[in-house]
Amino acid sequence: MLNNTNQIKRLLYSFVIAFIFWFFIKSEDTYSVTTKIPLVARNLQEQKTYKEEVPESIIVTLKGSGRAFIWLQFFDSFYEDYKAVLDLSRIADEYNFELDQYYKDNPEKIVLPPSLDLEFVEVISPRNIKINLDQYLVKKVPIRSQVIVSTEPGYVQVGNQVFIPDSISIGGPQEVVDTIAFVNTEKDTIESLVLSIERELSIINPNKLVNFDPKKVQGYVDIQPISETIVTGIPVKLINKPNDINVFVNPATVSLTIVGGLNEIAGTTSSDIEVMINFEKSWKADKQFYSPVIKIPDTIMKWKDLSPNNLEILVIKEIN
Repeated sequence: MLNNTNQIKRLLYSFVIAFIFWFFIKSEDTYSVTTKIPLVARNLQEQKTYKEEVPESIIVTLKGSGRAFIWLQFFDSFYEDYKAVLDLSRIADEYNFELDQYYKDNPEKIVLPPSLDLEFVEVISPRNIKINLDQYLVKKVPIRSQVIVSTEPGYVQVGNQVFIPDSISIGGPQEVVDTIAFVNTEKDTIESLVLSIERELSIINPNKLVNFDPKKVQGYVDIQPISETIVTGIPVKLINKPNDINVFVNPATVSLTIVGGLNEIAGTTSSDIEVMINFEKSWKADKQFYSPVIKIPDTIMKWKDLSPNNLEILVIKEIN
């Protein structure tokens, strides 16, 4: 049994040695191999940028030894001098590169590691690349939240979410940047809040051709307990009344109850609330009492209990 095991080991060693000899012999043979090569665009004119994405790589056929391709396969990321270069210095707006002919006319723009002794043969795909350029535009846009907030019963979110900074700069091709009116935050859901919170939020890139800064902002959500208070002495405004008559509202002031966040309603005064009657649209000779239109700040949840509920309009014509 031992003799059989030794014999198998000798056969295996012989096979391995034979394979190594064969590998080194064959690795010196010349092959044509289709492979991917990074594409690098250079010499873009100042204040110009791409309207469309430029491919990151192209597929070409190279000729060289088997050993060179083995090294390239395993260590291509270590070779900085391995790329296909597109020279954009003479392009104003657009140009169609016929890649195979371009690199055959400019072989120095196919940069191959000199230590591997490789030779460019042809471009396989894509056969052509159309470069479209546009003016580079920078502008500021506001931030729109995609964070969904909910509170525990008895609490309310006051106002919209606040961001610091409240806008970001975006830059890219004018044709693209002109269409972007805002940027979005990352999506998130925050539930059962009873306290205000502040957290860092990432901004979603609105377009691959656009650069933006900053990439993250601070988001603040104001959470307050729900409360209510009575606001008195709110003046009644009578709008759109004729100049040739005297019009009076009775009473001239009203009171009501506002409901909202504790801190928000505490800072609300009678001057923050509008009580209006549109004389031109509402008044009728046979009608005595009218219901006003109430406008409260957006940060207040609602109003109720207007007192008095109906107002009297007194019309006195001037006598010349």
